[in-house]
Formats: sequence, structure tokens, C-alpha cells
Amino acid sequence: MFVHDLFKLSFHNLLLHKIRSFLTSLGIIFGVGSVISMLAISEGAKRQALSQIEALGIDKIIVYSKPVPQVGKDVSDSSTQSFLESYGLLRKDLGHIKDMDNVATVTTLRNTRKKILRGTKQLDVILVSTSTTFLQDSGSDITNGRWLSPADEAHSAAVCVIGRNVKRKLFFLGEAVLGGRVKVGNAVFKVVGIMENNLGTQFPELNSPNDMIVIPESTSNAFFGFSSFQSEGRRRFQTTYVEADLFIVKVRELEYIDDTARRIVSFLEKSHSRDKDWGVTVPLDLLKQREQTQNIFTIVMSSIAGISLIVGGVGIMNIMLANVYERRKEIGTRRALGAKKKDILFQFLIETVFLTTLGGMLGIVLGIGISEVVTKYAAWPTIYSVWSIAISLFIACFVGIVFGTYPAWKAAQQNPIDVLRSE
Repeated sequence: MFVHDLFKLSFHNLLLHKIRSFLTSLGIIFGVGSVISMLAISEGAKRQALSQIEALGIDKIIVYSKPVPQVGKDVSDSSTQSFLESYGLLRKDLGHIKDMDNVATVTTLRNTRKKILRGTKQLDVILVSTSTTFLQDSGSDITNGRWLSPADEAHSAAVCVIGRNVKRKLFFLGEAVLGGRVKVGNAVFKVVGIMENNLGTQFPELNSPNDMIVIPESTSNAFFGFSSFQSEGRRRFQTTYVEADLFIVKVRELEYIDDTARRIVSFLEKSHSRDKDWGVTVPLDLLKQREQTQNIFTIVMSSIAGISLIVGGVGIMNIMLANVYERRKEIGTRRALGAKKKDILFQFLIETVFLTTLGGMLGIVLGIGISEVVTKYAAWPTIYSVWSIAISLFIACFVGIVFGTYPAWKAAQQNPIDVLRSE
């Protein structure tokens, strides 16, 4: 029997039973759809998590101050005594780290710990002083106006750059922002630029650049001194004293970044031997760890989705076996008219592979549709790649061959004399 005749006969039989053919493919449709959507969701989650780490810069080491837990101290409201809480990085730490081998630049950040008010309401934003290299090191961009210049630093200019969230919280809709004034205590700063960070950068203890008001270091020193003070409490007066909150250490050679990080840790352990009031984060190491975790997560998600494909394949095999029993008269008649076993085998195999391939194509459309719905309504990024679509389609065809071979072989083994006698 010619190959094109086999295909023609197989498609004719499938079209005679459209509903049954569709139900046969249903398991593959949902199986492939779940594989595509789960891979897309998993890859989207992976990229979102990794982009936040990459935003810190894989060639950087983040050194930050952190408060020491007040263990064993009486902090009840009835206490009327005052005390000073001092912790974190020191200016002398900066000089030592700058002199280390493999350290190219160090960008400093200090939270001034001043209250930012809009009227009488305190806003959830922070005023920080920083180096002029902060914009690039934080992965941020200027959307309007300009960034702090060396001239601003040299002349201690009363200027500032605000994050996009600060703009929304501090200024009314339609109000002129550039040239506007930001008052902090007795100091007034002119807004010269608007900063935006779309990479999800989050600094330890300081959060996102989008929630910062940034001023030059020299300006902060002129208005507020060389350290940060924060006083609070009514009956119990507490003062927080911090010299520096964050160092962004950029290395010259990436291959030695772990050695440089270990040297920084060793130095801080010696110079801050009393309290562990600092932390060190290496984004490159975090990136490697998160990639391993996300890869495991992707494998687990794919395996779960793959099980649905196997279930769909078993369903196809069961329906095709029932189909063989139902079409015994047809098989017997064809065999009596001269059809060979291989003709019957290939006919049923073509039907199964066609159903699974068609189901795979519809499943791909379903999977992409689910991914788009998740992206639109759950605000969750999804990424589907060509290779995942190609692999899903290949697996669908493979499932058709594997689970369709036995029913096709069963059909080919029918004895035409026995079949026609029973009919």
C-alpha cells in the first residue's frame, strides 16, 4: 500500500470521528500547555530574581552597616535615661579598603537619618549622601534633569536628585519638580534631576534608589556633619550614631573577587571585634547560588508538567485500544482484501502520531495563552523560548509513537478469519 494512501485513509478515519479524535488529543493538549506555561513562569521568576542580583553588579562587593541587637538591655517605656547607639562602618574602614589590591573604586552611601515631611506627614523616603559614582554603580538612570556633578561636590552645593517614588510622594501632580525645593530641617535643597532604577536594585538597610533623595557628600558634611544622628523617644531619649552605611566596592579583576571579599571580611573582623555591626555581600556568589536554586526549581516544575504528558499518553493508548476493538470488522475486511500487517500497523500509528502532534500544537497555543494571562493579570513576568516550544512538540510526537505503537501492533495482529467469523 502506498504511503500517501495510508495517510489519506488515516485522516479519513479521524475526520469520521471528530469528537473522539479531539478527546483523544485532550490529554496531550493540556500536558504540552502545562509544560510551556510552567517553563515560562519558572524562567520569568528566574530572570526576575537574577536581575535584582545582577543590578548590584557582579564585579562589586557590597559592605554595609547593620544595627546590633539590643540583647539584655532594658528598653522599657518607663526608663528615663538616655543612651547612645553607635554601630556600623567607619571612615577609617573606607581608607583601608581603598588601599587593598584589586579594589578599583569605592562608592560610599550614608543615610542622614533626617525626617522628610510633606506638610506634617512623615514620608517613607530617605535622604542619603553619596559619591558621584553612585548613579552608575546602582544601575540607575536620569530620566529628567541631570546627575550630581564634581562641581556640586567641590562647592558643597545645596542640590539633590530624587528617585521616581520620591517625586510621587513629595510633589503634587502637575507641580514643577526640576527646580523645586526639598526642605529637610533647616536645610533646603534644589532638585536638579530625577533618578529611576528599573533593575530592582535593593541595598541592604537602604532599600531602593527610587526611594532616595541623594545629595553630595560634601553638602551633607556641611549641613549635617560627618556622621549620621537620629534622636527619638519621649521619656526615653535614644541617639543613633553611624559614620557610613554602605560601601560599593568595585574590583579590577573579577576572578579575584572572592579573595578580595575575604580580605575585607578579615579586616572588619579585626577592626570591629566587639560587635558584628557590618555585613558583606558578594552579588556574584549570590548569582551563582540563585541560578543553581532556580535550575532545580525549573527541573521540578518541568517534571511535574511532564507527568501530565505521560498521563495524556496513557489516555491515548487506552482510547486507541478501544478503537482497535471497535474497528475489528474494518481491520478484518482490509486484511481479507490483501492488506498486510505493516499496513494496519502504520495506519493506526499515523493516526496516533497525528493526534498527538496536533494536540501538541494546540497545547503550545494554550501554554503561551496561559503565560500571557499570568503576565497581564498577576504582573508576573513569563519567558517562553523557542527551544522549550520545540522540545514540547518533540515530546508530544514521541509520546504518540511510544503509546501508539502497542495499539497499532495489536490491530495488526488481528486474524481476519476470526474477526470476520465473529462479526
